[in-house]
Amino acid sequence: MKRLFAPALFLLLAACAASYTSMMTPVIGDLNRGMPEQAIADLKHSFSDSTGDDRLLYLMELGNLARYSGQYGLASSILLAADRLSDVQRGTDLGQQAEAMLTSDLALEFRGADYEKVFINYALAASYAAEGNIEDAVVEARRVNEKLLEFNDRYGDNPNRYTDDAFIRYFMGILYEMDGDLDDALISYRLALAAYDSVYSKDYGFSSPERLRSDAMRLADAIGYQSLLDTYSSRWPDTGYRHLPSGSGEIVAVVELGTIAPREERDYTVVADDRVYRLALPVLPDFSRRTIQGSISAGGVSSDLFLVQDMNGIARENLLDQAGRNVIRAAARLTVKAGVAELGESIAEEFTDDENVSSGIGLVLSIFGAATEQADMRSWLTLPGQIHMTRMTLPAGTWPVTVNIDGFSRQHTPVQVRDGEITLLFIREDAFCGYRRVH
Repeated sequence: MKRLFAPALFLLLAACAASYTSMMTPVIGDLNRGMPEQAIADLKHSFSDSTGDDRLLYLMELGNLARYSGQYGLASSILLAADRLSDVQRGTDLGQQAEAMLTSDLALEFRGADYEKVFINYALAASYAAEGNIEDAVVEARRVNEKLLEFNDRYGDNPNRYTDDAFIRYFMGILYEMDGDLDDALISYRLALAAYDSVYSKDYGFSSPERLRSDAMRLADAIGYQSLLDTYSSRWPDTGYRHLPSGSGEIVAVVELGTIAPREERDYTVVADDRVYRLALPVLPDFSRRTIQGSISAGGVSSDLFLVQDMNGIARENLLDQAGRNVIRAAARLTVKAGVAELGESIAEEFTDDENVSSGIGLVLSIFGAATEQADMRSWLTLPGQIHMTRMTLPAGTWPVTVNIDGFSRQHTPVQVRDGEITLLFIREDAFCGYRRVH
């Protein structure tokens, strides 16, 4: 009987080796080296079946990589397909649930976390806006609002920690402002303020940026909401605002930093009474949030970057929300697998009347159950780890732009600033690829 423990160990190691995280390692490596086109090739090579239960995940990764490579039309079509697929993923597949109880949650169709579903629409809006298509970008902004309302209605009195997205609310407000809809822009800014100063302050450790407060005050003044402006002025006496001077425009830079941390597997394996028992759970290690010093410079003006989104914090809190359910499912699966091993041993003993054979079959079944036990580490890994932003006013014209992050700088393509308009600029930090140190 002891000779069977060697293959048991081999199977367990093999089960641990093949994970979504390891499969995506070359993709993330090339992305962080500033090679999104090669990352796309890596992704297509790694996904042997892009039409199966992981199709949504494949579309999200591929669409985001296309966006990072500047293929905005392709990105939009892929991300639209992802959004539509996510919308129709409803109900429970009993066959998948049964298979998951006998193997692992990897047998289940990937449906994505709430924050991932919302980020599909951000990525879509960013792709449209990068091409100057503000009308369709605004449509995606409204889709975000619909999704957040749906999520909160679904959970009722037991909401997840991800109940709102302050950054995307802020970004929505900017899109509305670009579209000339100041009322909806102000509503979005106010919703962003509320989310930053409640959910984000409590769960992610940072509150509303000074610039967002200034933007809300500026629009309240522009629209003529004097009582709201008075409230804000009393709440933030040190916060000022200014309207866009004649002959000037604004650059809004959205800077996506790094990639989101991958999940890790925490497993517990016990060998007892000629049985192998294994329980595996997904975790996100707790680590300090990266702090950066960054700015955008153009036309003799420099504006500091400020934190607007901590994707790592959101992903970690989301997984903590699921932790109780994950433990219950894993424990139930362990019980089912133990029952299968016992049943197999009983049937074998009845047919063979040989205790050694029946015990061996029970052990083999328990080895199979342990080997198939894997934590579900699937998540959208091409998401940024953090997002920073800045807003700067410049005279109308075309200006070279310099991105400065932690003492390194990179020249960006010159940006055209139009009188009275906002120009959106999307920047991804590729692990300092193409940056030079500032002395």
